[in-house]
Amino acid sequence: MDQPLTAPRPGRRELLVFALVCLTSVVFVRTPATDDITALAVTFGLAWALCLALVGRTGFYRPATAYLVLFGVFHGGLLFSIAVRGPDTFSAYDSSWLYSGYTAGAVRLAIAGMVACTLAATFSAGPDRGAAPAGVSPQTAGIAAIAGLGVELAGLGVFAGSVAQAGGLDLVSGGGYTAFLQANESEGLLGYGTLLIGIGAILAIIAGGPARAAAWTGFSAYAVVAFLIGTRGAVLFPLLTLLVVEHRRGHRIRPLWTVIGVPFLLTLIGLVRTTRLAGPHARASTLWSAPFDAIAEMGYSLHPSVVVLGWHSAGEPFLHGATLIAVPVRFIEALTGWHGGAPAHDPRLFNVEIADRAGPIGGSPVAEGYHNGGLLGVVLLLTAIGLVLGLLERRPRTPLGDAFAGIMLLPLLIQTRNSFAPVPVQVGIGLLALGLVHALTRWVPVRRRKS
Repeated sequence: MDQPLTAPRPGRRELLVFALVCLTSVVFVRTPATDDITALAVTFGLAWALCLALVGRTGFYRPATAYLVLFGVFHGGLLFSIAVRGPDTFSAYDSSWLYSGYTAGAVRLAIAGMVACTLAATFSAGPDRGAAPAGVSPQTAGIAAIAGLGVELAGLGVFAGSVAQAGGLDLVSGGGYTAFLQANESEGLLGYGTLLIGIGAILAIIAGGPARAAAWTGFSAYAVVAFLIGTRGAVLFPLLTLLVVEHRRGHRIRPLWTVIGVPFLLTLIGLVRTTRLAGPHARASTLWSAPFDAIAEMGYSLHPSVVVLGWHSAGEPFLHGATLIAVPVRFIEALTGWHGGAPAHDPRLFNVEIADRAGPIGGSPVAEGYHNGGLLGVVLLLTAIGLVLGLLERRPRTPLGDAFAGIMLLPLLIQTRNSFAPVPVQVGIGLLALGLVHALTRWVPVRRRKS
């Protein structure tokens, strides 16, 4: 008997991939006008929604989903806020750069990078195996608890020292954020303090039990002070990482908590926004406007892409990866004295160049990718990030495997609005702590058997 000549119906994943490819093609063929912010917001929002639908099929608290959520907010938040409320409702910061003629190009680059990251993460992650997390042994739990809480305490000490140096708890008054940054702008320790808090909490969480509770207690105390000062990014990045690790450890986060928690967090960010500013522009947010103000402020990470597009449109050459390898080159220079050693002020670092030429507007993987290699640079950099995020999904759900996922994810989340330069160092610090825990878990039982 003849078989019917029918092909298998495409699955949901295939349809989403097809829709993403079609949308990206349309965006590059016909980009909305650069001054039509609403059309740009709708285009970016549709691409973002398709990306989240593709990577979020297996859950919200996954590495790729967490990354793309932040990527979308940081690169599209201002567009969304203006599309909903108009251009004059958020006057705390200058947004005239949106009408410089390069915003549509920046949105197109952001969509291309986001889609490349999504597709790379989807295919490198493979099918969801649905494996249950493995339990933690007493040796691993004890060593991870001691190491994790010790590292977290060190990070809290660095943060407390930075707060004391800037004026103590008086920083929670108006303008405290500016004073905090000015007091610590020459100190590189503050960023590492936040990193150590996150790494330590990750290790303590995989230990479980009282160590896990202690880690969350320490992080919560840090988050309250940091939020009141105005450093919301330094709380948001490790918080999302810790939730991903908790999810991998089998601690399910109910959808209702997410539905309530996200608006609450955005409202809190918006309400404390005025502590980041001093002067007449520090208009207080209301409960209604606070979430939109928070989204708008975070969405200023599109600004570096607009700036970099302007540089290269004026004829500047691409850097061909110079900013991405600047940290290893600086290390070699410091070690060997090559070129007279690593300069203290080094414009090869993307964040330094941006600050020198455009002010303290942060960074972006889209902007840095384009600065190094144009559109191809954006696609390659975000594809590499997507491959890493997808491979983290393949990690075995063991305590150390889950810690590895968190330690790799945290620097990538931080990089969504910063320079790539510190990422290798941050990853190295995290892997050093994890390697120490792993080595001790293998060494301690051997010592016990010998004694």
